[in-house]
Amino acid sequence: MNTPNSEITVEITALGNRVGGISAGPNRKTVFVRGALPGETVRCRTNRIRKNIVEADLMEILEESPNRTRPFCGYFGECGGCSLQNLAYSRQLFWKRNWATKALARAGIEYADELMKDVIPSPATEGYRNRVSFDIVNGKPGLHRPGGDTMNVDGCPLLNRRGQKAFGRLLEEQLDGIGRVSVRASDRTGESMLEFSHSPAQGISSRCDTDIFAWKENDRWKVDPPGSAFHEISGGFTYTARPGMFFQVNTECADIIISIVTGLCRGNRKILDLYGGCGTFSLPLASNGAEVTSVELNPDSSISGREAAELSGTKGISFLTSRTRHFLLDTVRAKQKWDTVIVDPPRAGLGIRVARLLRRVASERIVYVSCNPFSLARDLKVICEGNWAVAGLQPVDMFPQTDHVETVVTLMRKEDR
Repeated sequence: MNTPNSEITVEITALGNRVGGISAGPNRKTVFVRGALPGETVRCRTNRIRKNIVEADLMEILEESPNRTRPFCGYFGECGGCSLQNLAYSRQLFWKRNWATKALARAGIEYADELMKDVIPSPATEGYRNRVSFDIVNGKPGLHRPGGDTMNVDGCPLLNRRGQKAFGRLLEEQLDGIGRVSVRASDRTGESMLEFSHSPAQGISSRCDTDIFAWKENDRWKVDPPGSAFHEISGGFTYTARPGMFFQVNTECADIIISIVTGLCRGNRKILDLYGGCGTFSLPLASNGAEVTSVELNPDSSISGREAAELSGTKGISFLTSRTRHFLLDTVRAKQKWDTVIVDPPRAGLGIRVARLLRRVASERIVYVSCNPFSLARDLKVICEGNWAVAGLQPVDMFPQTDHVETVVTLMRKEDR
């Protein structure tokens, strides 16, 4: 086991986030086997030896887990986008809860066991994504292997129905000179948009009447037909999703999270929505009578939020384009009071400096929406050192078939509990 290319037989006892099956035992290094599942005995070949762990390639399953299922994608195992298609969905949810629990435990986050709820499943486990990005290799769309290099594919079954139709247009063309393309589509509005890294004019011979084409030119997005726009419906509101703009990829699950967050804020009058995006939390909250300040760095997202508010006739929202850290500095210095502060940062999380500022905000409650339990745990450790405590934990499976999990965390000041 201590040398590469050794054949070994191990029993898999756990499933690790981003590492696959785990085999741990006394007086030996822990073995990670991608593609192996808990309860299985497997034969594998070591390929990378580290100080305390061994990474190995799966060769043969000697004893199969009863939870193993047949992947629905022919590229499973070769493509690095999904890692759990071979595992029954109920067990995917079990392990995602386990990963969130362990991440918080390792960071020393204390809370009552009953506060960590079971993972809310996604309404759809296939065809749920409204956006998938592809690198172009040999003039054709491709996805990344686990090692990082790109392979050509003829589709991605996680893409929604409208997206599958738009993707079919790409397969008909030779896309030389285009480095990357994102397929964005909505089953709710029936619209789709192909976002190219470069102008598609030379690579695509004809336009599809039902697709919007977008590309970057001199660091600015252009669209064809001119003036066209892509729309998505979330939480009962219609948003314009501009090219390159962030929008939750699982629309059905986004509605679930919106419902959770608005429920936690029920009765609040003054709410701060940090990393507010295009207002997917702010608009439902304002429609319930709250006064909301949405802070977002991307100006396109702020514009989309204002347009959605105007379209729906929703009042009571201020959309500010600013860095979160700068706004927090100002609100702390001004001693502004908020009933609830919502934070929904990117995968990297808040970071220590922003987390330290957040814990100083004059608020009764913080609602932290996270897509990464490890950056979440790091941030919660900093926040809880500032007289805050975890009051609720609700994981949601925003990303079925992958090792990602969304978690909504409620924090209350210790003196208020």
